[in-house]
Amino acid sequence: MLPKSIEDDLTKLSPVEFEQKRNGGKNIQDVPNATGEDSLINSMPLWRFFDEGPIAVTKSNRFSYVPAHYHQFIEMNYVYMGTSIQHIDDTRIKLLPGQLILMDRSVLQRIDYSNQNDILLNILIKDDVEIQRLLDGVLNNSSLLSKFLFNICQKDVSHDNYLIFDLTKDPATQMIVESLIANSLHNKGDNNQVIFNLMLSLLIKLPPLLKYKKLRFIAPTNDPLYEIISFINQNYSTITLEELSEHFGYHPNYLDAKIKENLGVTFKQIIQLRRLNVACNLLQRTNWSIQRISEYLGFENHSSLFRLFKKEMQVTPSEYRKKVFRPLDIDQNKQN
Repeated sequence: MLPKSIEDDLTKLSPVEFEQKRNGGKNIQDVPNATGEDSLINSMPLWRFFDEGPIAVTKSNRFSYVPAHYHQFIEMNYVYMGTSIQHIDDTRIKLLPGQLILMDRSVLQRIDYSNQNDILLNILIKDDVEIQRLLDGVLNNSSLLSKFLFNICQKDVSHDNYLIFDLTKDPATQMIVESLIANSLHNKGDNNQVIFNLMLSLLIKLPPLLKYKKLRFIAPTNDPLYEIISFINQNYSTITLEELSEHFGYHPNYLDAKIKENLGVTFKQIIQLRRLNVACNLLQRTNWSIQRISEYLGFENHSSLFRLFKKEMQVTPSEYRKKVFRPLDIDQNKQN
């Protein structure tokens, strides 16, 4: 457990949390979008978090959602209290107290509404130089975690990997991560060596606590699917399987089977889930009508978007938008 003074500080409402709660759950974007204000998918800027050192800890703001975004740094999320429902590259993940997710920078992350008792800490690592320093100190360079860190530092490889660990299986590791948090929250630059040593200790202790992994250690030049998925991401609102197959010179059935074999989802599922992420952001960030959002995403009519939300979110688009702005409804019907 963290010291009571730090726990009290974490549970106290920040200015952003106060405004989000006062405004009925409306998200306040307190971090500029590094990809430009017109981009529907944010990229968290590198310069925003590392004034005092290359490893930083922040608290995720409660009483709202976190829109879909990428990072320009490496991020860990640690659940200290409550739960965190996250959508990582379109996979719904429920993180419980003591669980930690480690993400590379190209992971697409969206976080559901958080309540007063949901305390999520973000542990951020600035750049490849710092990762390499940590990797040099990890004793077992053959571990899956070491390979993950090594892949982060490589250019022209996929960076959409993530790992989930359950620290409740080892109280000593929980003590390390919470000591790292305690030393980092109000760091003024004088704790950097201590923070580095704690991070190194955490990385050494993590491998046996692995709960789930999503890994692809392949260079794009050796992986034809990399270019195909990039093409899908850029053209999700219009591309068909037949058009994709013709563009890359494959038979549609072969290509769909190859996508399913490597990614665990079909072409249709990738398209639908990419559309769902953008639809959620549009419902959260704009007052566009459901019909306009449907047309923007390439649906022939809004009933297709309705069916997608009912299947994946168990609510209609209108109900989802209403939940975003009515936190009491979410409090009473929180997902399990």
